[in-house]
Amino acid sequence: MQNKTPAVISVVLTIILLVVFAIVSALFEMLALNGASESQGMTAMGISILCQGVGAVLIGIFVWWLTNLLIFKFNWGKVIAVIVTVFLGTVIGTGISFLALIISIPIAGVR
Repeated sequence: MQNKTPAVISVVLTIILLVVFAIVSALFEMLALNGASESQGMTAMGISILCQGVGAVLIGIFVWWLTNLLIFKFNWGKVIAVIVTVFLGTVIGTGISFLALIISIPIAGVR
């Protein structure tokens, strides 16, 4: 049976970092939406948070899979595999967060 501890640690650390980036992203989005109507702003914020949440779940699944792949198939050390997967998951998740911010504003109708 596989040892799930490194994968769990990778997922938890990645999700914590993505939540921090989501909070910072939401604050920047509030600044970007200054001057938009309240309904447009709330729609944009809702779309952005929804996209970031779905992205975080998908990144969590990816990090779990990648950690197990690196440890069990490629025989990497557990610590190195966790560090690499947390870094990759955070970078990809931050990219998704940025795209969610960029996409949510025009979808809400803010000009």
